[in-house]
Amino acid sequence: MKKVLFAFATLLTMAACNNKTATSVENKESSEIPFTVAKNYFYNHLGTPSVKITTEEDFNKCFHMATTMGEEGKPTAIDFGKQFVVDFLLPGSKWQMEINPLKVETKGDTLFCSYDIKVGQKQSNWSQSVSIIIIDKEFEKQEVVLVNDQDITYEQAIKRYLVNEIGKDYAQAEFCVPFYSKVDIDDSNPEDIKYWGEFWIHNYNQVGDTLKCVSGGNHPGLMHIRKTEMGFEVIAFDQVADGADNLPSAKKIFGDKYEAFHKMSSDDDWRKQMIIDQLGDFATEHNLTATMYQDYAWPAIYFKIPIE
Repeated sequence: MKKVLFAFATLLTMAACNNKTATSVENKESSEIPFTVAKNYFYNHLGTPSVKITTEEDFNKCFHMATTMGEEGKPTAIDFGKQFVVDFLLPGSKWQMEINPLKVETKGDTLFCSYDIKVGQKQSNWSQSVSIIIIDKEFEKQEVVLVNDQDITYEQAIKRYLVNEIGKDYAQAEFCVPFYSKVDIDDSNPEDIKYWGEFWIHNYNQVGDTLKCVSGGNHPGLMHIRKTEMGFEVIAFDQVADGADNLPSAKKIFGDKYEAFHKMSSDDDWRKQMIIDQLGDFATEHNLTATMYQDYAWPAIYFKIPIE
């Protein structure tokens, strides 16, 4: 099935994922728009924020106020009736990171949010740096692209899409981890690069040295990727259907690549190794102390060797 949930019984309900359709970027001159930096908020690690947040409820799931002494210590007021926010959230690191939003430009149906990062001293513990900017609600419907965080490879674009567009429909946890494996690729047309593959999302909470799976699922299909001045972006995703339509849709989407896809998707040993390898990369990138992962009702499995 396309979506094989590992969630607890109370978390088995999830929203349906709609296929995305490609949209054209209008050929318009860019213009800079004003923004305000929201001060005195911190990431609470309880939710996985979208780059663009348009409601107070969604904002409060991921960010808390950090009030300090004095007038400058008050959190910046945000009126979600008139405004929305864009957050710049970095992966966890033991280095101090200062995020500086630079400018916001609108072009066609896209907001390009530029920022830079200053690296400070090394810390004893890892942390995640965040900066939040407030923008007028007039621009809320536009797609947001973080200019200093563009996707320079197909895989980066795929991982971002899985987290932002697929992961949001699952029960949330501390860490949203994308997995992918290529069946085939056709990059002859930079406006529509075709990437057939197996794609997974798992959401984990860390308990001790174990990442426990809260929710997740499988989304095989064909991703359409476009090369832009800013890097690569997923513009559409043709997913294999559930139920009675599973086999016909898989054969239609994968075509002459179906046998290769079927061989890959039927190989449990391959899938286990794929998770071990990519989860190890994720843990290293985010400085996680976990060494094992555990799917619901299954034994924990090491994905990296613990340091004695």
